[in-house]
Amino acid sequence: MSAKLRRRALELLSQGPLTLRELAEALEISEKRAFRVLRYLFEKGLIDAYRDEEGRRRYRPSSESTTL
Repeated sequence: MSAKLRRRALELLSQGPLTLRELAEALEISEKRAFRVLRYLFEKGLIDAYRDEEGRRRYRPSSESTTL
């Protein structure tokens, strides 16, 4: 997984919260690969996850995040 891909994912999430599927489609990668990107960003404290009104898990930059 490249730093470029992680930066692009963080850019997309900063435009608005996304689900795993939405992020994968926007990055044109598999959901499995998108999950790895999200897991990395989550473990580094760069993103947060929450459930929306329909119960879908969405991801967004954390309030404490900085650049990669």
